[in-house]
Order: sequence, then C-alpha cells, then structure tokens
Amino acid sequence: MKTKIMMASRKLKIPRKTNFWSVTPTPATHSKEDSIPMLIALRDYLKLGDKEREITRILNNNMVKVDGRIVKDRRFPVGFMDVLSIDTLENDYIIVYDRKGKLVIRQNAPDNKGLKLFKVVKKTIIGTGKIQLGFHDGKTIVTDKKDINTSDVLLMKVPDLEIENVLKIAEGDKVFITGGSHVGELATIKSIEVKKSSVKNMVYLNEGFSTIKDYMFVVGTPKYTFKTPEIEVISNDE
Repeated sequence: MKTKIMMASRKLKIPRKTNFWSVTPTPATHSKEDSIPMLIALRDYLKLGDKEREITRILNNNMVKVDGRIVKDRRFPVGFMDVLSIDTLENDYIIVYDRKGKLVIRQNAPDNKGLKLFKVVKKTIIGTGKIQLGFHDGKTIVTDKKDINTSDVLLMKVPDLEIENVLKIAEGDKVFITGGSHVGELATIKSIEVKKSSVKNMVYLNEGFSTIKDYMFVVGTPKYTFKTPEIEVISNDE
C-alpha cells in the first residue's frame, strides 16, 4: 500500500522532500516503526533507481537478497542487523541504528560474509522436549540447546540458520545499544543489576553510563567479536 513519505517512520534517515510516495512495510518480520521498506532501502538509501518501476524491475530480476534469501516484494521490511545483498554491488550491507536512533545502511565487513547476529527474545519448550527460540527479527528456530536464554545473541549462518556461536550476555561483553539516549553506541558491560521486582534490569557500562538490559545487543565476547561496520552508505538529513 502506498503512503505519503512524510508519514513514513521517523526512524528512517531519508530526505522527506525528494520523493512524494513511500510504501507501508508488510507485516512480516520487523515492526513498521523499526524497519525500512525495500523500496526505500533501494531507492532512497542505496540510490539504485529514481523511480518505483526501476526498483520493481531490480526486485523482479531476483537481484536482491535479505539474509541470503531472494526478496521480490518492494514492501518487504528490513531492520536491525539484517544483511542486504544486491547482485550488481560488490559489498553486502547491514542495517543498524546511528547515534540519533535512525536506521542506516552500512557496508558489512568481509569477515561477516554469510553470517548474522540474532538476539533471543523468546524461549519456549515445545511438545517434543525441544526448545523453540524466537529472535528480534521475527524468525524462529527449534534446537536442543537448552542453555540458550533470552537476551543471548546467536551467531548463525544465513540463510540456513545454523548456529555458529552463542554470545551470552555477561560482564566484559561488547554490546551495541539499540535504544535510549546512548542508542547506536558500542560499549562494554561492567556489571548487570538484576531487579527482583517488575522494574527492568539495569546494565552498567565501562564507558560511564547505564541503561536497561533490553537495550543490550551483544556483538562481542572475550573470545569472539562481530565486526560492526562504521562506514555509512547514506547520511541524508530530513
């Protein structure tokens, strides 16, 4: 469904006066507020075409993949940590937040090729005695690894979703902040304060600030660090 670009999510880092029309992202993975519709990603961020029909042609030619799978829907939402690949471009790209909380597209590090980080947001025991894990991007897997908990981050191969490593949230971990006044920053966990009430758990960082545990996305442990790219593909202001 088409919508005026002025009505698009305020987390999109795009000029609001260059194009009049946007599209509403399909209810697939990420929320409407925390995702970039594919049309906007290819047209306004990567600038692969000026017109919607040009982007539609690229998609119809099977040239675009998200997390290793072909995407044809111009309304398909891409969000935090999604890996975007286009056949005509040499580099893969990753979606992250900048320090203003805007969704930006950055070149992915070559070492990350074929890999993606998934934060566990839901853990359910299913009838077979196995564990179903739900992730921040809406995907799910079934595993027999019972020691994985919510807030842990899994390094997995895409598109097969094979677990390569488990990054458990702990002191000394390197984290990407996904919300609050320090959104978009990389920091190192100093300590975690677990609350006994319904108040959210707090995390204290070596950099001198604290924030709630919900905003922690582990990207590194003492044994492994996922390379978070710094080069932004586009930096248009509204």
